[in-house]
Amino acid sequence: MKKLNWLFLMFLSFAFVACDDDDDEVDLDVTAPTITISSPTDNAVYAAGDVVEFRANVTDNEGLENIKVWVTNPGGTTSEIEDDDINDFLNDNRQKNLELDVTLPADAPVGAYVMTVEATDEQGNNAEESVTITVE
Repeated sequence: MKKLNWLFLMFLSFAFVACDDDDDEVDLDVTAPTITISSPTDNAVYAAGDVVEFRANVTDNEGLENIKVWVTNPGGTTSEIEDDDINDFLNDNRQKNLELDVTLPADAPVGAYVMTVEATDEQGNNAEESVTITVE
């Protein structure tokens, strides 16, 4: 029994010696998320009533907090398509694949539409990426 107590005491003392003061340092995340829009391509042409397949990949080195997607029409009016708080524990909130089908209204005005993705990570760093499409 005495040997077991001594072994436990030795193990405990090694554990304290192995502790490092560097554990108290905090590394701030200053890297913004990365957004890659794969569809639609920039300057793609659609007709009113068409379905636009919007595909994007959003990643962050530490963890994503929120992703928003909106469309701005030729008149400057903005319509939100997606507002998603990220809760994906399987990949530590570091990646989100967006797959949205956006149906253009049958009476959509002719002109340029800007589709925008904004991503915010857990430290508040923001990134924004846009693609312009044309409705004829």
